Amino acid sequence: MSPENGVSRGVKVVISTVLSRGRDLRYVVVDVATGEVIDDAQGYGYRSAQNAHRAHGYTSVSPKKKKQRAAVKLKVKDWCAAHPAFMADVEKMAFYALKDGESLTRADVNRLLVDHGLELPFSVGVLMRYW
Repeated sequence: MSPENGVSRGVKVVISTVLSRGRDLRYVVVDVATGEVIDDAQGYGYRSAQNAHRAHGYTSVSPKKKKQRAAVKLKVKDWCAAHPAFMADVEKMAFYALKDGESLTRADVNRLLVDHGLELPFSVGVLMRYW
């Protein structure tokens, strides 16, 4: 993992011998330099290494990055509120796609944007993440 995605390089995820019982392995986040346990899921340990990485990445995000994400989310919410007809069509399209066992794609949203004659001040992926 790298600092770009929020996880520092000075940590690693290891199996905890103290928290693991038999085949029920539990993982903890450990500081590489000191060996100190940084995160142990409130004493229970994580059920998978992936969950431990994910939790540490979420909790170690810098305040600056949190503020940036909040600003983007607010921008998307404001844009959605300003375009209710478009958002109603997106929700309707997402509903029918889900009903057919599919998911709404970026191409679908782009097609709707063209139909409505709109342009996004951010990417379609950002819209789909925060709407």
